[in-house]
Amino acid sequence: MFKTIALLTHRTPDRAGTSIDDRTSIAATARVAAGALVQGEAVVGGSAVALGTVTVTDRAQLVEHGMLGGTARLQGRGVLSGWAAAIEQAVIDGDAWVFGRAVVSGRASVAGHAQVFGDATVTAGAVVDGHAWIHGHATITGQAWVSGRAQVGGHALVCGTASISGALRIGGHTVIGDGADITRPADVETHRLSWGEYVTLYRCDDGTVGLGRSENNHGPVTLGRTHLPDGRLTALIEELTELWALARA
Repeated sequence: MFKTIALLTHRTPDRAGTSIDDRTSIAATARVAAGALVQGEAVVGGSAVALGTVTVTDRAQLVEHGMLGGTARLQGRGVLSGWAAAIEQAVIDGDAWVFGRAVVSGRASVAGHAQVFGDATVTAGAVVDGHAWIHGHATITGQAWVSGRAQVGGHALVCGTASISGALRIGGHTVIGDGADITRPADVETHRLSWGEYVTLYRCDDGTVGLGRSENNHGPVTLGRTHLPDGRLTALIEELTELWALARA
């Protein structure tokens, strides 16, 4: 996917409550108001909205129907386009591109050459960088970090202190949370239980096994102490514990 958004001709509108640099390009159809700061060689075009104490700076582009709100920052050569939004204290930096109907919120950061699109959400204190793609209905939240060439899509949830990197794809109903250190496809297994619930077994940073069920139920497993929704998971966890411990050695 390539960013092929044409730059707009320069204009300096008279808009109360905003700060606009002489080098910027702002379309007549765009809305810049309520304390928004547009500076550097930034572009605000199409029907885009910069509302609140937001900043669009450097060579960033806020175009099409993109919405920047709260105290969010769009900087570097980042692009916010489509119907996507960056709100609250979110930051889009580097060569990152957020488009489609994606939302970046909380204190989340999207940087590097990362792309967030579709109906994906990056929120809380999560970080997406490198060449990672977040798409579909995936959610990256908590203090999670997705980097490298990782692709997270479907209805996947990456939360807690999870770290995902490398060239791998994660999708479906995967839940990866506290302690996760995922660098290859073999570090994650998703199982559908007899009553329809999906659970994820994932590799933790110390080689142990983590169990992911939901945003509020995830983390390393201690056999005999961690409640397992299905007794048949015990054998799988024992097998993976041995396998991942050997891989780490």
